[in-house]
Amino acid sequence: MQEAIPEHHNSQPKLLKFYSGYRVFLAALLLWLGFLESAPTYFGSTDNSLFAITAAAYLAASLIKLPLFFVLRWRPDETLLFAMLLVDVIAINLMLYSSGGLAGSMGYLLMVTVAASGTFLSTRLALSIAAIASFIPVSIAMSEFVLASGNETQVVRSGVFGILLFATAVIFIFLAKRLTVVQELAKSEAQIAARLQHINDLVFNKMLTGIIVFDSDFQIEQLNERASLLLGATDEQKLLSRHDSLELMPELIYYYQDWKANPQRQLPTYHCRSSDIPLQFSFSEIHSNSCDDSNDDSIVDTVLFIEDARTLSQHAQQLKNSSLGQLTSSIAHEIRNPLGAISHAAQLLHESDLPKQEQQLINVVLRHSTRMDRLVKDILQLSRQRTPKIEVVNIYDNCLLSKIQIEESNQFKNPCIEIDSSAQLVNAPFDSGQLQQVLVNLISNGLRHSEKNTGLPWVSIQFDCQQDMNLAMLKIHDHGEGVSEENRYKIFEPFFTTEQQGVGLGLYIARELCEINFATLSYVYKSPGQGYFKIVFSDPGKLLPRNAEHGKNRSDHR
Repeated sequence: MQEAIPEHHNSQPKLLKFYSGYRVFLAALLLWLGFLESAPTYFGSTDNSLFAITAAAYLAASLIKLPLFFVLRWRPDETLLFAMLLVDVIAINLMLYSSGGLAGSMGYLLMVTVAASGTFLSTRLALSIAAIASFIPVSIAMSEFVLASGNETQVVRSGVFGILLFATAVIFIFLAKRLTVVQELAKSEAQIAARLQHINDLVFNKMLTGIIVFDSDFQIEQLNERASLLLGATDEQKLLSRHDSLELMPELIYYYQDWKANPQRQLPTYHCRSSDIPLQFSFSEIHSNSCDDSNDDSIVDTVLFIEDARTLSQHAQQLKNSSLGQLTSSIAHEIRNPLGAISHAAQLLHESDLPKQEQQLINVVLRHSTRMDRLVKDILQLSRQRTPKIEVVNIYDNCLLSKIQIEESNQFKNPCIEIDSSAQLVNAPFDSGQLQQVLVNLISNGLRHSEKNTGLPWVSIQFDCQQDMNLAMLKIHDHGEGVSEENRYKIFEPFFTTEQQGVGLGLYIARELCEINFATLSYVYKSPGQGYFKIVFSDPGKLLPRNAEHGKNRSDHR
């Protein structure tokens, strides 16, 4: 079976370039020395003309090989390499013969050629070069000894020299094979390291948790894309990037100092200037050693983790709903039974013939009984909120369904509900039923205030997009009187209302539904008479694992 060619024989262009340069330099040097009067002192002399002709031919052969190797991109096949080394062996042996044989110093040049053969050729061909290189001087010494023009010493020296050539070939063959193993191992490790680095970079940059690594001088050493997008633009109207300073966002340094003062305390939620997304910060220090008793002097870097607080809010909301459901269900049932009896008794009295003054008192009882019954229903609805089945839904379609629900309820006379048609292709993760519940609440609220202020129930639903995070948004405008500055932070509190007939749970429930669907409901205050409600939807990647099957066909926001 033919011996396989080791990979290093044709995968080391740098060594081949170096050896080719060495051949040209050696041939030129020998040719130049051949014409010097002092050349016999270094090499000995038998036939100067043969030495000069051989050196010239060797130089020509070395120069011819250069463009050929260049065309082959310094990766010639083994046949061409064998021919090159064979030329070297013959040329050096001819110059060795013409300069007095092994008595001169030309023989040592053969060791370089034999060493090169062990590096560039397979084992069989490398040993062949060593055999040819040693055969020529041995055969010359033997022939001279047979013809009585030589002596035994020359034969012994040529034999020892041949052994040295074979030893050189064997040593370099072994070293070349070891080098091949090391190169293959290094290449394999480099590929594994590159693949792991690529995976780490991909995970680091695509993960939904923002990460910033900074040093003791608050210089950012590493951060991922998510961190830049969550934090938004700095005062210089640019996103944070590597080698920036955290001083561009002083709030981060304040949070770090608060954490440093009390690492066990959970930091308050942070609201960035350019986004309505609440953020939760946490820190971790990287020490120069793994000792538990690490001191501040061993701290190398600090890692800042940035989480979308809406994810944590959903878990907390689910726990709260579970506890609230058990409590409110029992209370609501206890209230509903006597309330039903009071309402029924008042209705019976209302149907009887009573004086007008007493009828008015009964109407008060019925009106407040109805209000209490509606309050109990709202509380029960709040406590029975089911876990949302989040999936990517079309926002425009849900707006249309909500509009139809309001129109079919006949709650308003000729309501005018304008929906931005540009949202027809916009998708976002939400439970479709709960999204319609939120929209019906907000639209009804806007229609009611518009009708109260202008006599016309009017609402406009506009679509927008938060550019830096590519998050879909809905804005609900109306012609109402707006929210006063003192009430702008109270409207989402439970049981807060400015109307006598309201119970103050509508906006609270709407916001709770948005939070458990990873969305954000807020009121944008512009002036005492101007403002609007805004829903910021979340990224589809924020689906919880148990809801992942509902988001298999999710798509990005457009």
